[in-house]
This record gives sequence, structure tokens and C-alpha cells, in this order.
Amino acid sequence: MKDAENKAVNARQFAENLKKSWGTGVSTLCLVYNATGDTVTFVTSHDWFGHIGPSPYPQEIANGQWGAFLHVKTSGVPSGSVAAVVYRGKNENGNDCDWMLSWSNPWRRTRFDNKAYSEIREADYFPSRWDDYPNLLENSGLRHNCIWNNCSSTVAIGSDTSPIFDAIMTLKDA
Repeated sequence: MKDAENKAVNARQFAENLKKSWGTGVSTLCLVYNATGDTVTFVTSHDWFGHIGPSPYPQEIANGQWGAFLHVKTSGVPSGSVAAVVYRGKNENGNDCDWMLSWSNPWRRTRFDNKAYSEIREADYFPSRWDDYPNLLENSGLRHNCIWNNCSSTVAIGSDTSPIFDAIMTLKDA
């Protein structure tokens, strides 16, 4: 259902339009699909390098829908776009779980390639642990999968200076 009624195309077009309005430079076009069976809500984000672009993080993403946003490097600073976003949903038992979706799109492309990493944990797990994640993210690859407490995530990122970061949140047996 993620491609039904041009939902995926529309989400990508929204992110591409944000990129056009922002301009040139390192940025990450982020697409998040919710297949958890219920609405997920924005909890927090963390920027290691860069910041959210011209539109805020989606505050809610309904089941079967895409959320899209642009994360950009800080102007005048050779830093790239490296960040994480956390959404809260419920597992099949109705318990709150947080999906952390992260990407690394470094400024020094000749030395590093892009990375994607995700984890799922109990509610409010991530904000006190941001220092743990740069190494996990940097040791990941262009794609990463996580299953925890019957929740699942798949994240992937392209290998260029303004890649698509694609994240799918679901329940393990969905």
C-alpha cells in the first residue's frame, strides 16, 4: 500500500520541492513510511551536524501514509547532514515503542560515504543516549534493519550529496 494512489511519488515530490526551495549544498531528502497499524507521533530529533530544513518534522504520520522532510547542512560550515528523528507508536500488545531513524550524509564525500541506522526501544529511551549513536551510525552501511519487541524498521540512504533517506516502520508480522 505504500505506493498506492501515488503516495510515495507525492512524498518524494514534496521533499524534492523542499530541496529546490532551499538551494544547493549537502542535504538529505527524508521519506518515512508508517505501516505500524496506527498513527505514529514525533517525539524528538537530534542533530549532530546540520538542521531541519524549510519545513518541520511531520508531527504525526497516519498508518499507511508517508511523512517527508528535508534535513540540511548548516550554511557556511563544512559539516554535512547527520541527524536522527524519533517517532512513537505501539507494538502489537499496545505498548509504546520509539523508532529512532538516523542518517549520516557527511560533507567530506571523498573520505566517507553515507550511512543509515535505526533502533527501536521503549518510550523515552533515546534522548539520554545520543552520545552512543555516532559510532553505531558510522559503522553501519547504506541500509540497516532492526527488529525489537515485534517492531521492525528498515532504513536506506543513497550515495550522493543530496540523497533520499527512506525509512519504513512496521510491526514484525505485519
